[in-house]
Amino acid sequence: MKNYSTIEKKTKEIYIEQHKNYLKDSSIFKRHLESAQDLDTYDMPAEFFKGKSVLDAGCGNSGYFQVAMYNLGVKHVTCLDIGEDWKPELAKILNQHNIPVDFCNYVSGSTTDLPFANESFDFVASNGVLMHLETVEMAELAINELSRVTRKGGVVYSHIGIDKPGIVDRYIVKALRLAYIEDEEFKQFVDTLDPEGLKSEILEIYKSCAAYDPRLLDLQDEFVSSLFTLDTTTFWQNMLQVPIQQGPLLSEDWGMSAMSNSGLINIRRPKGTYWIRNDFRRFLAPIHYSAFSPIAKLFYGNGHVKLIAEKA
Repeated sequence: MKNYSTIEKKTKEIYIEQHKNYLKDSSIFKRHLESAQDLDTYDMPAEFFKGKSVLDAGCGNSGYFQVAMYNLGVKHVTCLDIGEDWKPELAKILNQHNIPVDFCNYVSGSTTDLPFANESFDFVASNGVLMHLETVEMAELAINELSRVTRKGGVVYSHIGIDKPGIVDRYIVKALRLAYIEDEEFKQFVDTLDPEGLKSEILEIYKSCAAYDPRLLDLQDEFVSSLFTLDTTTFWQNMLQVPIQQGPLLSEDWGMSAMSNSGLINIRRPKGTYWIRNDFRRFLAPIHYSAFSPIAKLFYGNGHVKLIAEKA
């Protein structure tokens, strides 16, 4: 059995717990599912997926990608991640969505050392894995592995990193991650974040100050409650708890170069989909999506990099 690093094991432990929220709040699962089965995500025609063999490298236990592939007509999905504890969690969520047991198989392994023969799959996907590897060199190795196990004429899709990061990723996220590491009180707050408790406390604060500013009474409980959900909790913990976040180092140029060096061609960045949020981020999603806008570029840069390419 492969000995995984402390970073690898910690990252997997964190994501297993976070992904359990996809079972608790169906809106989180639905949001990811809609993106994963939207053809704009891949810049590929619907007929491409019919009857294909797929690898989900670094699958986690969220399950939405497997359900999306089933809905797109894929023949079979091989799910790969490190360790064993994600397997029953993934099987549980796939069973909840009535995915046939034999549609997926579960394999322990790492994206940097895939336990498969050359040219084993028609479509190889890796969603949000590379940016959490320990070094850029490991990310390059992972792309080589994704390419190696893809059949000639097949396709590789990967969520690489963040291109030309804006103020949010260069300063705000960086500062919050540093605070999580250095400030024990803030770490405790993030680790135990509870949307119901957060909503209750904020509402109590607003009501206690309404004597000074009566406009605060116009903020209805329902509106304030809609700003903080289980999705909010998952978002903050996803951003801050994971040990490594090197997304800003993995730009579009880096990804295109790494894919080209691994023998992939026709490398491109799909249009992507609009993410409909169910918390305070619904007010930020239009700005994040509108990359043409000066204010969007200032805060979000050129956005997250998701690349698709073909095996020569």
